[in-house]
Amino acid sequence: MSNIRILSIETSTSMCSVALHTNGVCDDCIEINEQNAHSSKLTVLIEKLLEQNNVRIADCDAIAISGGPGSYTGLRIGTSVAKGLCYAANVPLIAVDTLQALALACKGMIESENYSGNKIIFMPMIDARRMEVYSSQWSMDMEELSETQPLIVDHNTIETFDSANTYVLCGDGSAKCKDLLNAPHIHFVENCNTTAQTVGTLAYEKFQKNQFEDVAYYEPFYLKEFVTTTPKNKI
Repeated sequence: MSNIRILSIETSTSMCSVALHTNGVCDDCIEINEQNAHSSKLTVLIEKLLEQNNVRIADCDAIAISGGPGSYTGLRIGTSVAKGLCYAANVPLIAVDTLQALALACKGMIESENYSGNKIIFMPMIDARRMEVYSSQWSMDMEELSETQPLIVDHNTIETFDSANTYVLCGDGSAKCKDLLNAPHIHFVENCNTTAQTVGTLAYEKFQKNQFEDVAYYEPFYLKEFVTTTPKNKI
């Protein structure tokens, strides 16, 4: 098989990130974290990335998008741009689970660290609002252990963390949970963000399996509704 080049786009959080991969290896990545970057800077970043690597959209074999969950506006903008590029270049669209991509980024940051516990479980968290996050659980082999769900973190949440496991939390939603999830078997990895680098790595695996989206009908996984709960200590 000839070299497979994939352009990846990540817009699920405040981070705006684009990357080029060849056969799953990142050639280059540009990312910024600033307000309204998705609407004002995404296409500019893509043009800059392609230009500095002497690549055209027509040279790409697929366009990959971080498919959610995450910011409704960010996902909508990223998806619209990705669809437009797919139509223009007549290439397939690949959607990658945002939380899996975040877990993979976290794995790359902690592999040399010494964590105790029978099993390491990655728990990426994307900030939603107040004490709410989007989260899921992943093994060291990037197998999904629990499906993506909205999670409201309170003083009872820590009881759901099995002390026989070691949990590694990351993402912009994890920072606000530190005080409530303070235990020896729960670890936090700081400065671990969603990025097009891991989106592209996972997209290459999907490319090899022909796991493409229908460009005309694809919609990102917004997961925007939360189920309200009543605190257990409320009378």
